[in-house]
Amino acid sequence: MRALVIIICILLIAILVPPYWFGMKAEEEYNNLTENVSKFENLEIVSKDYERGWLKSSAKITYSIKDVEEGTVNIIEKDTIYHGPIPIGLLSKGKFMLKPVMAIIETEAQINTNSKEEYADLVNSFPPMDLETTLSLNGYGTTEVSIPSIERKMKDGKTLKWSGLDGLINFTPELYTVYSIVNSGDLQIEDNTFRVEVSGINIESNLDYPASNYKNPLGNIDLKIEKFSSKGKDGDELNQLTLTNLEFTGSTNQKGKLLNHTHSVGFETLTVGGNSYGPGIYELQMRNIDKLAFEEIQAAIKQSENQEGSSTTDLLTAELMKTLPSLFKSSPEIELTKLFIKTGEGEINGYGIISVSGDSFGNPELAANPIFLLAAISAELKLSVSKPLMDNLLKDYKIEEITDEKNSNKEELPSEKELQTLGKARSESEIKEMLDQEILVIKDGNYEIEATYGLGQIKLNGNALDLSSLLNLTN
Repeated sequence: MRALVIIICILLIAILVPPYWFGMKAEEEYNNLTENVSKFENLEIVSKDYERGWLKSSAKITYSIKDVEEGTVNIIEKDTIYHGPIPIGLLSKGKFMLKPVMAIIETEAQINTNSKEEYADLVNSFPPMDLETTLSLNGYGTTEVSIPSIERKMKDGKTLKWSGLDGLINFTPELYTVYSIVNSGDLQIEDNTFRVEVSGINIESNLDYPASNYKNPLGNIDLKIEKFSSKGKDGDELNQLTLTNLEFTGSTNQKGKLLNHTHSVGFETLTVGGNSYGPGIYELQMRNIDKLAFEEIQAAIKQSENQEGSSTTDLLTAELMKTLPSLFKSSPEIELTKLFIKTGEGEINGYGIISVSGDSFGNPELAANPIFLLAAISAELKLSVSKPLMDNLLKDYKIEEITDEKNSNKEELPSEKELQTLGKARSESEIKEMLDQEILVIKDGNYEIEATYGLGQIKLNGNALDLSSLLNLTN
């Protein structure tokens, strides 16, 4: 009998003591995790309460999203932390897990704002987000995310319908690497005069945040939206826009102290009013970007945004001029590798590149000379636009220009037919001037422009640019 009592005591100690010790470790890991999350850009911890128990603990934390123009946006998170190595506390919910873990964290998160901006009611209408995080013994973690469907009437009379969201996030210790995939259901907002629909949203990313720098992650991100459409009345006019199979991809890597970045945006179809476009794509590459100089430029821009006064622009310009030599020394390049849009009136094709020769930037005197900086830059641009498309785009722009002129002078607007005639006349006159000065050339039914810049000289279509004529034309 005594032996049985001893065995039972040993079993109780083996079952109950480890959760207490793991509870202390879980609190330490929880604090590390929340502190690392708060390092992400525009997040800060407003308050945090933690109550540690034997088998489980509870916590409440509030994050605030910084730099909101008016009011505040808060994320209020309530957590239940079930201690490992075997989370016995889950038995109270009818769950059991045999695999040893540091902790299981069940989270309910709610976003709210007291902002007076238009988005505030939409933000406050979203239901709580449910998360379940498994913290492994080695510090790795997995979080399952879900938001239930919702149908709600908002304060402005609009109806919000959303079929919810689900996702998965895997992360390494200290959030060094974060992989996430999120799928959102159909979202619809409408009233008697307005309707927006978004469907098929998928976001996948695999990002590294080295050295606890959460502002410029390395890795890949891919965003897809199957369909976006909006329809609304502006007086008697009906405005419609439809976009299908939109995809954004981005990739950033680091070699030594240099960053390389590529991103692209493509779509299958775009319909605006009665005009149709697509498919279309553009891709931009940035190479040999000095990481430290890039971050200094970011800091200078950030500081200027938080200041007011006429001297802010001058201070920003001075800071940028100090940083440019360091940035240029690595011979950075920005290249528009793809630009293609198909329309019912023809196509748009383009290519461009700006590069810097950093060979001589080791000389401080030369590097501080703005003339030298300009001389180190070279650029190339090629653009081809079908003649019917260019004619109509410029005509529409000139119609807007005429309308603005009439409104600013408080003059009566011409009829729609007269506006079309005036806009066409102005656009034809401007195109003729550009053709006469060989700023534009016509080739195979397209308007084309080829511009190069190097050693302080600009050439258009192989001819040295007459700056005075260009200024007269644009004025």
